[in-house]
Amino acid sequence: MTTVTLRNLRKKFDDVVAVDGIDLDVEDGEFLVIVGPSGCGKSTTLRLLAGLESATDGRIEMDGRDVTAVEPKDRNVAMVFQNYALYPHMTGRRNITFGMKSSGDFGDEEIERRVAEAADTLDIADLLDRKPEAMSGGERQRVALGRAIVRDPDAFLMDEPLSNLDAKLRIEMRAELARLHSTLGTTTVYVTHDQTEAMTLGERVVVMNDGGIMQVDEPQRLYDFPANRFVAEFIGDPAMNMIPVDVEDGRAVHDAFEIPLPLADAGDPVAADRNGVGEESLDDGRRAVLGVRPEDFRLPDPRTDDGLPRIDATVNVREPLGDSLLLHCSIGDASCNVQAAPRTDVGAGETVSVTYDPARLHLFDAETGEAFYHSEAHVSEAERPVPASVE
Repeated sequence: MTTVTLRNLRKKFDDVVAVDGIDLDVEDGEFLVIVGPSGCGKSTTLRLLAGLESATDGRIEMDGRDVTAVEPKDRNVAMVFQNYALYPHMTGRRNITFGMKSSGDFGDEEIERRVAEAADTLDIADLLDRKPEAMSGGERQRVALGRAIVRDPDAFLMDEPLSNLDAKLRIEMRAELARLHSTLGTTTVYVTHDQTEAMTLGERVVVMNDGGIMQVDEPQRLYDFPANRFVAEFIGDPAMNMIPVDVEDGRAVHDAFEIPLPLADAGDPVAADRNGVGEESLDDGRRAVLGVRPEDFRLPDPRTDDGLPRIDATVNVREPLGDSLLLHCSIGDASCNVQAAPRTDVGAGETVSVTYDPARLHLFDAETGEAFYHSEAHVSEAERPVPASVE
């Protein structure tokens, strides 16, 4: 296991800055996921870690050793690629062991022992004598993982290894990767564009955009306390609703509604720590964007939502999802998604009354997109409504 440190790491291709001076610390034995849209710099960052790209500026350290200019073969990392990178004319065993003697001091007995251990860990003993053409996508990915494991690396680097699999197999392989990390405990940096993979696999998640790091945090904190509008919209499916508002007298004001913004007592250190901002951020006249996730908008339940403002919304499209019903609505001039119980009897063109969870409101600066308010920091457990039952 090893720690990985990036300091002011930068990579420029001609006139394109792919990685723009990022700082990052990966802890010993951590499973860290880097997520972001295509072109955000996440795969380039991984290739810089592997030594497959040279840094334009900055420093890469592994266990305190500067490896910025060290050749890939001397970094003792193992990379798992999106396309498996298996030799089609070789068996699973030969693909796993290929290059081991030239890249390290491995004898025949040691190689066989490592292959047997990897095959047992990944349950691929019956694949060792098959060629890739006789394997499914998931089996090929397991063999590719076996090739990485037998080298006993200081760190695993994984570049979207599940993106070529179908949806059902991706779910199975996510669980397999989590189990594998629990067994081996090897420091892992995993790159993906899929925020579901990021949230389910990562002990911490790095959200990147335009070559920079937007936020690094535990998955649930990314979801609950996004640092900016980009993170708020990228993490979560369906995406968070964004509605332009003005902050006036402690309320979020829109042409179609006014929502009170809960505030903690002045000087509350717990709220200040959780929210990261002070009450002065709610200055009157401030232009902002109100963020509310679809599951935090809801059709009112008189048993639990008494006293909360009602907002009129026109249903444009209903989207049954089996376990829920997603309503695409208009609230004044704003488009919003509302998640309802799956058998809710409402159709397109109808006007419905919508309310919200007062502990799940977010405000972002209208110009910079930076978050300056999360209501969860100011709402006590006693003040939170009990969620309405789902049919």
